[in-house]
Amino acid sequence: MKSKTRLTRSIQIVLVIAVLAAASLAVFTKVWAGVSVPATPVQVTVSVVVGSTGGGKLKYQWAATDGTIVQVNASSTTWTLPDGPGLHFAYVLVSNGKGGFTERRVAVNTDTIGNPPVIPPPTTLAPPKAADPVGNSYRSFITWGFINTLQHEVKIPNSQTYVLDVGSAKHYPPTGTVPTTVKGSFTIPKVPAIPLFSTQCSVDGGITYADCSSNGPVTLDIPAVATTDYVFGTPLTFPPVISGSLVLQDGSPCGTQNEFFNVHVTATATLLDGSGVTLAGPVQLNDLGDYSLPYNSAAATVALKCPGAPVLKVAVTGLNASGQTDLGQVKLPGISAPTVTNMTAMLGSTSVGTFLPPVTGQPSDIVPRSDAFLAEKGLDTRLEACQYYKAIGAVTSCTATGGLTGAISFDDWQRMVKIGTYASGATEYTATYVNKEDLNLSREHHSISYGPNNTAAYVCNHVGPVTDSQADIDTAIANTAAGKNLVACVAMDYMVHTGVNGGKAFTRFYIFGPSGQLLPSVNLDTRREKFVPGTCVVCHGGDKYAGNFPKGGKGADVGGHFLPYDTGNFEFSSKAGLTETDQEEAIYNLNQNVLNAGPTGAESDLIAGWYASSHVLNKTYLPSSWMGHGAVATSFYRNVIARSCRSCHAAMVEGYNFDHYANITPGGTFYRGEDATLDVGTTVCGGQQVIRAHSMPNSLVTFNRFWNSTGTAVDQPKILSNFFGSGVSPTGSCTEGLVP
Repeated sequence: MKSKTRLTRSIQIVLVIAVLAAASLAVFTKVWAGVSVPATPVQVTVSVVVGSTGGGKLKYQWAATDGTIVQVNASSTTWTLPDGPGLHFAYVLVSNGKGGFTERRVAVNTDTIGNPPVIPPPTTLAPPKAADPVGNSYRSFITWGFINTLQHEVKIPNSQTYVLDVGSAKHYPPTGTVPTTVKGSFTIPKVPAIPLFSTQCSVDGGITYADCSSNGPVTLDIPAVATTDYVFGTPLTFPPVISGSLVLQDGSPCGTQNEFFNVHVTATATLLDGSGVTLAGPVQLNDLGDYSLPYNSAAATVALKCPGAPVLKVAVTGLNASGQTDLGQVKLPGISAPTVTNMTAMLGSTSVGTFLPPVTGQPSDIVPRSDAFLAEKGLDTRLEACQYYKAIGAVTSCTATGGLTGAISFDDWQRMVKIGTYASGATEYTATYVNKEDLNLSREHHSISYGPNNTAAYVCNHVGPVTDSQADIDTAIANTAAGKNLVACVAMDYMVHTGVNGGKAFTRFYIFGPSGQLLPSVNLDTRREKFVPGTCVVCHGGDKYAGNFPKGGKGADVGGHFLPYDTGNFEFSSKAGLTETDQEEAIYNLNQNVLNAGPTGAESDLIAGWYASSHVLNKTYLPSSWMGHGAVATSFYRNVIARSCRSCHAAMVEGYNFDHYANITPGGTFYRGEDATLDVGTTVCGGQQVIRAHSMPNSLVTFNRFWNSTGTAVDQPKILSNFFGSGVSPTGSCTEGLVP
């Protein structure tokens, strides 16, 4: 176990916030929409320092969350900052032309630079788009082969798939097939509720197909809505396989799958005989660098090609004509990802930037993938994010690369949902605190309801405390109350729209930057920007979202939900007006507004249980279904589920509602038809299903808090092990690093 720190930061800007002396900067102003703004845009020079090239020639790509950054292949560029205060982020993607990629970011805090916000001319929110009939979206992986030294099931890219209705022999999709992604996953939209079906998969380019369902045909237990559930299993009748894995010298993958920069690079594998004649391939390696090729008795070598790098040939040994030939993992010698040692942002001769490398030295290191956290339901692209915003009426159109055209502003949204200065005829409730357990941000929540089909809320996220000390919490919350260190505001509304969604209300999601502009993405785990709606529904439900918008239809309703306000996971200021006691009534009313926004059954029950006897949230609440199961179960619910699971699971479909004991009974049947003990053992403690191993908790902050509790008075891994018993893992205990 690594050395523990009480706090894992979700946004490392808490380490250093660039503070400028406003008096030392000349401010030239003009007036637009009644607001004084700089006449000359504020520009900074952004630079990156690379310590090691990783064995190649460097190339640079630049991007920023807001403002305008000049795209040049150079280690330095110009970034025109947006109007207004707050934190803004510039990114660089450094590559070496031989498969090594490193992304890093720098933040600039414009609170004191002297460029106040601009409220642009009003833009009207367009009507949402009518939804297509969706049905279920069936989602799974194709697995072929296993790498023992890595404990990796090999997920296969570019495998052709379809769903077969066993009773009617109908195919879904009706014609053609759906290929698996670089992660080996696939989504088939518009699958009806079929009592019995099989998943047909091909690993030879569509020549032959096999039933690759988990244990054969399986029962679909979800009604006619989309599901992001995965069905797992080893293919039953696939041919013998030769498998292996390739990484760079430093253990990083060859290539990258980077949606923020729209860069997708992978290696290939080709099976050769002793004379160098191709027997199979080339096939694409998956995002982890794993590959599988069909058995051939003449196989002599596997040629691994990382783009730009010399071919690496691996000798085929231990050929197994009836099953698995495992070649293990090899490293590409002399080639690694570039090492970025620093990033700077200079306003003239003044340093205004803060270098923000990802959080390291924490339990989350065991899951090194850039998209491991806040992405369990799927990863959208920039274009898909824009398409979502277009579907909900927040933009008028999208460029070919996903640029937002005709976007609304934060002020536009507030005006149209009647919140903030536009509130009329209803009370707006607010509360300010640190959401300690899931993101460790200092947050200012606002919510207003005009009835059960007209509710809106937003939360402005500011830099969180450096440590768990009360002094740091007080400072962070005071800064938030003063409007300082704003990262982004996330907004939601739940309303009825004529001609859309059958006249039923639904939830829409928005991200607004510190200056009020609509943003397609946000970085809440220090690793990478992630796009709407996936980055929202990862915790807010997404009953009708199947991995990438608009899978299964182009409608605006992705099945999202507001989240309850759980004071047991918050930290409050000790200052008058911002204490927990001072804000209990406001938080009670915030939770009542959740009940006006299409809550799940779990959310309704949870809020009712919290406030069964007063307007003060009962932090020791125990659902009725958990009563009578003993002290071990009670401890597991109150110390693990309530702290590390419930915040998101309450918004999920019933199968993931852990407030119902039956859904997570040790040894019982879990939502996917698996043993609940084994499922939790995989997702939390680790297991051979590498994509899902250590996938929960799916927030980096919560993940680290869970594992850093080891050895404390509230040892969450031990409590989990006590609840599930010896079947939770091969060792009988949930231990960090059990299986990578």
